[in-house]
Amino acid sequence: MKKLLLMTLLAVAMSANAGNTNEMFIDDDEVFGKEGGIRISDDDDNECWDMHFALGINIPTDEVNGHAFAPFRSWEFNWTIMQYEYTLKNMSTSLSAGIGFDWRQYTLKGHDIGFVKINDYVMTGHYQKDYNDFSSNIHTVALNMPLLVKQRFGKKFAVSVGAQLNWNYYARVHNNIEQDDSDADMYTKKIGQRPITVDVLGILHIGKIGVYCKYSPMSVLKKERGVEFKSFAAGLYF
Repeated sequence: MKKLLLMTLLAVAMSANAGNTNEMFIDDDEVFGKEGGIRISDDDDNECWDMHFALGINIPTDEVNGHAFAPFRSWEFNWTIMQYEYTLKNMSTSLSAGIGFDWRQYTLKGHDIGFVKINDYVMTGHYQKDYNDFSSNIHTVALNMPLLVKQRFGKKFAVSVGAQLNWNYYARVHNNIEQDDSDADMYTKKIGQRPITVDVLGILHIGKIGVYCKYSPMSVLKKERGVEFKSFAAGLYF
């Protein structure tokens, strides 16, 4: 009898401990969205709020005055601060709209070619060749709004397509020079970027990690303000 009572108490204690242990684990979908991102609101059957990040490389599709860009020194980072997603009744199609920030950098290839602004016109020019290192890029910052349609194919596979609207409120030319033991940075602002641009955006979601590609059919600078180039970007989407 004592053995039976002891076994019963042990079983009850183990069950209680198992219940407490289960409470310690949190469902991933309470922290991360179904296709990645950070959940910032409670999820229900039809709508949710998420935060997303994207990191990729910029690949300009044009040369400027015969000079090419260096894709693996041309980066972009996107932070979607909040994105509202509404799932239609079929539970496989979603519509979303978000707002966030976008940082882009376009770096010229070579160590003696750089951007220069002359009389409000941005062009390329040759710099001294005896520098230890030299780099030149155009850097932009934008407030953006992604508008997407997502189609799910099963539990771990989805595709999103849509547009990204950008308000490019800041841009500059940055030239970095290294010579001997000195390092100098030269910044030029008010370079005449297009204030409003539209990108075509596509995302392949595999589980909670995605791969994105983005085409920017509008040139970075205004037509009358200097060098013209468009770009394609690709990278990881979280």
